[in-house]
Amino acid sequence: MIRRKTKSRYSERIGFGFLVWMVAFAVIATAMGVSYAVLKNEQVAERTEINKLNREIAISRMNANQYRAKTDALTNRWAMRERLTHDGSALRDIRHSQIEIARSTRQEVPIRSTASR
Repeated sequence: MIRRKTKSRYSERIGFGFLVWMVAFAVIATAMGVSYAVLKNEQVAERTEINKLNREIAISRMNANQYRAKTDALTNRWAMRERLTHDGSALRDIRHSQIEIARSTRQEVPIRSTASR
C-alpha cells in the first residue's frame, strides 16, 4: 500500500513566512501588553505614594494651625487675665508708670570693620 501525501486544505492559503510574521506579531503584542501593565502598575504606585504624602502634609498643616490657635488662645493677655482672676491669683496688672527700663551695665564698644584694611 502506497501512502499518498494529502495536502491540508489550508496549506496553500497560509505560507510559512506569513505564519512566522503572525507569531512575531503575537510575541510583540504580548510583550507590549506586559510592559504596559508593569508601567501602569508603577504609575499607580507612584500616584498612591503622592496622595499619601499630600495627605500627611495636609494633616501636618492642620496640626500646625491648631497649635498656633491654641498658643494664641493661651497667650492672649485678656484670656490670661481671666484665668488669673478665676484662679484667685495674687498677680495683678502693672501700670505703665511702674515699668522701668533696665540699662545695660557693660560698656558697649563700637564694632570696627576689618574689610577696609
